[in-house]
Amino acid sequence: MNLNTIWSALEESSDNLGDYAYHAMDKAAEELSLPPNYFMWVAAINMFGSKSFTIAEFMRIFPYGLARVNEESFASAIQHGYLVVDGKGGYRATESGEVLGERTFGDANKAIAPLQPMPAESMQRLIDLLVRISDAAFVKPEPPLHFILSRKRELYWRMGMIESLAGFVAHCLELEGHRDDAYITTWEAHKVDGHAWDVLDLLSRGETLMFDELHEKTSRRGVTREVHVEDVQELARRGRVEEGSGVYQITSAGKQVREEVEAETERLFFAPWSCLSESELEELASLASQLRDGLQNPI
Repeated sequence: MNLNTIWSALEESSDNLGDYAYHAMDKAAEELSLPPNYFMWVAAINMFGSKSFTIAEFMRIFPYGLARVNEESFASAIQHGYLVVDGKGGYRATESGEVLGERTFGDANKAIAPLQPMPAESMQRLIDLLVRISDAAFVKPEPPLHFILSRKRELYWRMGMIESLAGFVAHCLELEGHRDDAYITTWEAHKVDGHAWDVLDLLSRGETLMFDELHEKTSRRGVTREVHVEDVQELARRGRVEEGSGVYQITSAGKQVREEVEAETERLFFAPWSCLSESELEELASLASQLRDGLQNPI
């Protein structure tokens, strides 16, 4: 049984439902007159709930940007009364911030609730199988550190995302969190910053880019030109990237590192799937395909 094929079908359904959810969240943000940079700090509020958190903890979940860009975003949330500093170098959601987090997530769940892409019994069976994999990942000894998986699990329980499509989304995204934990843990072992790894990841797709093109494609998280200059210089010093006539490309050594990280990520990610028998994996594959196809023309 090809586990990657099953996961691809599950991700496709999750992404499809995410289109509904993000549209609903953007609509809620517009109604609440939230600033354009609302998503990151609302994500922080939802991920950490009433608990205090630091920039470093937040960037354990979103590691590819810059600390100071996140600090500027959180300053906007403080100005609007959704976050406060906790006096210990961290942040904490206010009561209105928690209400806002519940509103945005609630609207997202309401947006997908009317969809009926498959029979309820089949949906529940799909969720039951995903729960078993997620539970197996959660109790599996580290590595990876179960940081994102834990935050997502707490969030979805808090939001009551247990059954129907919301339950599917929750457990699928828990597994996505487990994969992110594995991926981040693996590439961080190479002692590279997230924004530098983002550059290497881009070039690993076979791209050969001028610096301006490279920066444009990796600056969506607010990373500056100056930081990207340092990134490509450091990657070149390590023999992972090379430059010729102003064009940057990955080296064979860089490709090997990227391939090793991907292979180790897959090993860690799919290890908990062994909790299912071969027949259960076949059933999961069938249900994942049924949901994906049903979402093409939901009732």
